[in-house]
Amino acid sequence: MRTFMQMIPGGAPAVVGLVLAGLLFSIIPGRPQMWLYPLVRQAMQIKIEYQTKDMLAKETPHFVIKYTENDADMVDMVANAAEAAYDPVTAALNFAPGGKALILVYPDRQSMKKAYGWAGDASAMGFYWGGVIQVLSPKAWMKNSQSAEEFITTGPIAHEYTHLVLDYLARGNYSRWFTEGLAQYMEYRINGYEWVTAGNQLTGKLYTMDELSGDFDELPNQALAYRQSLAAVRYIAEVHGDAKLSQVINYLKAGVTVDKAIEKTLGVDYATYETMVNLWATSNMKEYKKNAN
Repeated sequence: MRTFMQMIPGGAPAVVGLVLAGLLFSIIPGRPQMWLYPLVRQAMQIKIEYQTKDMLAKETPHFVIKYTENDADMVDMVANAAEAAYDPVTAALNFAPGGKALILVYPDRQSMKKAYGWAGDASAMGFYWGGVIQVLSPKAWMKNSQSAEEFITTGPIAHEYTHLVLDYLARGNYSRWFTEGLAQYMEYRINGYEWVTAGNQLTGKLYTMDELSGDFDELPNQALAYRQSLAAVRYIAEVHGDAKLSQVINYLKAGVTVDKAIEKTLGVDYATYETMVNLWATSNMKEYKKNAN
């Protein structure tokens, strides 16, 4: 579930890219990463497309899906889930990236974890990186009794496609907590899906916004970090309205940092926003119940 700038792979090409990035950062005024970012992402996309040139491919109106022979019977399920996510996500964010998005389907967790040095959550069903959505085959995690409709509602496509759309829209200018919160909010809004576990209850000790904004992926309780990021986005949308959430995103597109974007949009300081999110979340978000159906 990581975004591109947290996941540049190793190797000589990456080192050269980072050196060039540093040189360009020193000569481009303002927020130089927003100028350079799309170019680096495009280069990584080209690299990934070349590395996967021998995979089988299926095209839909908005996606190219690459897969192995092992998943020939799964590709239609992935294609349908992708197209089902396209309209709701692009409509909600009021933005549609040009061209067709690439989705890679890995037959098992081991091959997905090896992809480009990924070292993410072992339980993740997918991640977004370098302009490409990369997902675990439905065969590797779905039960035989589950249907294609259940893959659409509980699978990773809507979540990862939200990462992609925000990434193109904001040109990399967003915090990890915000993109994860937004992706979960889209899952919740489109499919009614929430990730609720015994480990991410909002009634205990919570992370601060500074902690979420710092090294998100290194926080010990990842389930709680994700749950809090959803709360922070849902609070904006459900208390202040979707128009305010869109305004925050538009500020990100303009190069404003996420804390300042929220302050400008809601008219409160960031500390007050944090307090209001936590108060709202404990009263309005679902909590884990043991043995709940």
